[in-house]
Amino acid sequence: MPGKLRNFGELSNPNAFSSPSQKRNSMAAMREMIFRIAAMQPIHIDPESVKPPKRRNVKISKDPQSVAARHRRERISEKIRILQRLVPGGTKMDTASMLDEAIHYVKFLKNQVQSLERAATSRPNNTGFGFPATSVCNPNHSTLTKAYQPVQMFSSNQMLS
Repeated sequence: MPGKLRNFGELSNPNAFSSPSQKRNSMAAMREMIFRIAAMQPIHIDPESVKPPKRRNVKISKDPQSVAARHRRERISEKIRILQRLVPGGTKMDTASMLDEAIHYVKFLKNQVQSLERAATSRPNNTGFGFPATSVCNPNHSTLTKAYQPVQMFSSNQMLS
């Protein structure tokens, strides 16, 4: 029993890794685990939650060049805030670290897509639902456009008549 506790203590100690490559591998494994969890979470970003904080008692220049530069900076800041919400742990990082983590996350998602595509092509051509897998796994543009046509909204009076 003491051997098991000793090993657990060694694993929980961040300095227990004998080489920097082992530490790097464990950090990469932890990052991948976080990415896998985050990839399964639903994504919903409320536009109101990414609005910039309100400024008080600040004189704003009316110079067209300043106005254009301010709009550009505001758009960049808004996109950064959205990206922070999409990247796992992004709201707890500075911008440079968050952008670095976003790069890793996009690479992870790209690898996930490639592995899912390989798995789909290695499967037999029958899904078991009565139609071929190619129409389910590899929909063409016309299939997607039909599936995602805007739905016409009806009022309750129109539905009752």
